[in-house]
Amino acid sequence: MRSEELTDEIGSLIAPILTELTAELVELNIKRRGDTVVVDVIADKPSGGITLDECAYINRQIVKKLEPGNLLGDDYVVEVASPGLDRALKTSKDFMRVRGRNVRFHLKQAVENMIEHQGRVTDVAGDFVSIVIQGKTVMIPLDAISKAVQVI
Repeated sequence: MRSEELTDEIGSLIAPILTELTAELVELNIKRRGDTVVVDVIADKPSGGITLDECAYINRQIVKKLEPGNLLGDDYVVEVASPGLDRALKTSKDFMRVRGRNVRFHLKQAVENMIEHQGRVTDVAGDFVSIVIQGKTVMIPLDAISKAVQVI
């Protein structure tokens, strides 16, 4: 089975587990570490804050679903984690998860005459992220963002 097909199949297998917890798949990577296949699942709640217990539950459910079909062979590992505070924010869903939190933006092009901004994310609408900097709302186009991370 091709890598892309395997990723799609495992993604379909994981979807109902995440739906049960009102969680969503942020990222799914399948890679090899020597002879071992590693299924790396990053999951979160739409508003952020998935718990360690929820990640452990997702892991157990994935392993249960993988075993009967044995899609990956005998030597595999499933790793489930939250996105983490230092993960780069890329999509509108990523920014929705961090509403109310401070984010540092590095931009490809200037917005409000600056290529770096730090502010509290208030909204995501269309192709823009709204942030508040010292009481002023600034709209940042998603396609202008080079890098964005939460300020810890």
